[in-house]
Amino acid sequence: MQENYDVIIVGSGPSGAMTARMLVESGLKVLIIEKKRLPRYKICSGIIFRKSQDITDKYFGEIPKSAYVKPELLQGVRMWDCKGGYRDMPFSKGGIGAPNVWRSEFDHWLVRGSGAGVRDLLTLVDFDVKGDTVSLTCRDMRKKVEVCFSAKYLVSAEGGKSMIRAKLDPEFESGLRWFVAYQNYYEGDSDLDPNFYHGFLDPQFGDVYAWFSVKDGLQIFGTALKRGGMIAPYLLKYTEFLQDKFGLKLKQMVRKSGCVGNNMCPEGKFYLGKGNVLLVGEAGGFLNAFGEGISCALTSGLCAGEAIIKAFDSGGNALSLYTNLTKHERRVTEVSWRLGAKMAGRDLMPL
Repeated sequence: MQENYDVIIVGSGPSGAMTARMLVESGLKVLIIEKKRLPRYKICSGIIFRKSQDITDKYFGEIPKSAYVKPELLQGVRMWDCKGGYRDMPFSKGGIGAPNVWRSEFDHWLVRGSGAGVRDLLTLVDFDVKGDTVSLTCRDMRKKVEVCFSAKYLVSAEGGKSMIRAKLDPEFESGLRWFVAYQNYYEGDSDLDPNFYHGFLDPQFGDVYAWFSVKDGLQIFGTALKRGGMIAPYLLKYTEFLQDKFGLKLKQMVRKSGCVGNNMCPEGKFYLGKGNVLLVGEAGGFLNAFGEGISCALTSGLCAGEAIIKAFDSGGNALSLYTNLTKHERRVTEVSWRLGAKMAGRDLMPL
């Protein structure tokens, strides 16, 4: 039996939730599907920058205390150079700071607040576009059965590795180059100020940059390397550096995690969609320098929602509308990478 919707969104991150919020408010029938169990873990700094705060305040309300970690507010980003010097980039909201959250709780709050139907543990197996209808085949991981859906529009909010994008344009996908990010979570302590998110631009620690933050007392640190390289030696060197220079003391490991990214964002290779399939967030190429993606995810979701609503109302082309609406955000993303590379004194993603 096939379930029918106006719009189906694949992925339950901020871009998917924001798209859904716009569409549901306009009266459309919307479903979000998520392959993981909700609330799902997400590797991320979890810093809610001013732009993200403004959007969430307007469309979702005040971030719940359940999403916050300690310290609840971060004072800024502290970028360290190769010689041990640093530059602070403070957050501005009357000097209060930026919310410091677990992405699992923050994202789940957004999804619940979107008003859309939500199905987790549902994996997209395949999709087919015929005319103005998208048919989807999914695998229900709870019941181990296939489930079929149809919609007028499909939105990919899958993140950097998008099955939808790969099927829409195999040639584009084959031209992408990839990097791997890895992160450790330890009980312990250090001399680094927990009220800042720390970035280390020394290339001996990785191809992009290495990072450090504290959440609920956990020492969280990691690095990134182009795919195919051995990340373990870089991470070991970085760990020893933190121990020697900043008194990092590690106790029990709580979690280790990784993810992949590609060169769409730093090189301005946006892929916004095809026909009645749109891509938002990192799936479409929206990710700012040093990995800040929440603000552009929310903004691209706003644009996608507005484009689809206008297309429903006027019979216009949603992709064309979306392309026009995201012009500014695409420029912002490109500029952020240029500024980041200038700050680092090198290409941030030499893939």
